[in-house]
Parts: sequence; structure tokens; C-alpha cells
Amino acid sequence: MNKLLSKLLGVYDTLSTPKKLHFFEVAILKVSIISFVAHIAFIYFENTFNFIGPSSHSYLKAIYTPFSFILYYEVFLLVIIIPKSISEFIGKQFEIIALITLRSFFHDIADIDFTDIATINNPNFINILYDLGASVIMLFSTLVYNKMYKKHGVSDAHVDLDQFIKIKKVLSVIMCGVLVALSFISLFSWLTDVRLAFQNKTSFPNPNTVFYTDFFTIMIFVDVLLLIISFIYQFSFNLIFRNASFIITTILIRMSLSMSKPMNYLIIIIGLAFSIITYFIYSKMTVQKIKD
Repeated sequence: MNKLLSKLLGVYDTLSTPKKLHFFEVAILKVSIISFVAHIAFIYFENTFNFIGPSSHSYLKAIYTPFSFILYYEVFLLVIIIPKSISEFIGKQFEIIALITLRSFFHDIADIDFTDIATINNPNFINILYDLGASVIMLFSTLVYNKMYKKHGVSDAHVDLDQFIKIKKVLSVIMCGVLVALSFISLFSWLTDVRLAFQNKTSFPNPNTVFYTDFFTIMIFVDVLLLIISFIYQFSFNLIFRNASFIITTILIRMSLSMSKPMNYLIIIIGLAFSIITYFIYSKMTVQKIKD
């Protein structure tokens, strides 16, 4: 058992080195460029020769593809930083959901025929406004949270014990395996749904529900597990409430991925606001306690 744990810790130390992370980053960027060019080529040949059916596809859809790979890399970074502060881990979740929202804009704008938009009340135009408005609010919320964390990050120091960090490293490696397995399962499922959509000439499946709904469902249980393990090293009402608020936010994010606009964005913004307020109160109380 100890040998297995040592190997898992060694795997994490290898994956989390700056050199290895830079390698993954460059690889993702290369894949993003290749996928972008390939998607543009596919759209061109499909619009020209109609291999699948008599339809016209917007070249704007190609923007969505490389952005998806970049977003996937951010998810990988989320898994890698599990051993770090729980507050930093939650901040990365905020960044990911903000990027998912921004990615929705590229998906929605590609489906719009601007020649048909006659009024500002057009549903497609309103969807774009929802995407952009929610993205700005989430960006602002994420910046506020990160600024608070950097200012009061010392409040997490008392739970960053060596044994706790080792447990989180093992959990991080396990989640890397889950991430890879979930990626292949989700890709196969999505390709199957896309093929059926082409055959039946129905709308494509919502890309935001592919992979990310299952991923954030798993992250809920990861958050709960980290909360329970942290009790072994530090047990206080303030810490319980703060970490529980993070779990609530993750649950709200997961719920939002299965909801329609604008309720999905409203749920996310409520979750972000709840975490920010809770973390602000927790930080102030912790700093005051240290002074006393």
C-alpha cells in the first residue's frame, strides 16, 4: 500500500512540474490550432459538396473547437491544483465556468442568421446578450474572489499540513485518471449524438452538457471529501461554513449546466456571490482572530 501511495505521489510530482505543465500547454495549443484549421476545412467541404446533407454551416462554429481544447486544459489545471489551498481550487472552478459561458457565445453566434434579426427582441440576439452579460459578471466575480484570496490567503495555512497535502496529491492523480476516462466516454457519447442529429436532421446536443455535467458532479463529491478530510486537521465552525459554501457553489454550477438561459446564468451568479460573501466574512473573522 505504501509503495502504491509513493508511486502516486511521484506521478503527481512529475505532472505538476513547471516543465511538464509547459509541455501540456504547448501540446494543447498545437492541437487547438490543428483542430481549428480542420474544422474550417470540414465546414468548407460540407458547404461545397454537402456530404452530410443540404445545409449551410457558419465558419464561426470553427472558433468553438480550439476554445474547447483550451478550456479542457484549464480543467486539467483545476485537477492539478487540488493539493494547494481549497480557496485557490474553488477560484479555478470560477474561472472554468466563466470560460464555459464565454464559449457559449461562439456556439450561439454561429447559429444566428443576422439577416433575420429585425428587432432587438429577437430570441437569438437576446441569447448573445445573455452570454456576454453573464461572461462579464463572472469575470468580475472571479477577479474579486482572486483578489480576496491573494490578500487573505494566509487564512488557509493552518490546514496545509504535510499529511493533508499528500492525501490531496493522491486524490489529484486519481482525478487525472477520471478526467481522461471521462473525456473518452463523453467524446464517444457526443459523436454518437451528433451522428444521430445529422441522420434525423435535428438540433445538435448542447455542448455544455457534454463532459462538464459529469465532471462537476464528480467535483461535488471531491469537494465533500476534501471537507471531511480537513476536519481531521482543523475543526472549526468558520472553516466548516466556508468550505460548505464552496460545495454549495459547485452544486449550483452543476445545476446550471442542465438549465436553459437565463436561469442557468442567474444560478451561477448567485453561487459566485454566495462564495465571495462567505469567503470575505471568513477572512475578516480569521484575521481578527489572529490579531486577538
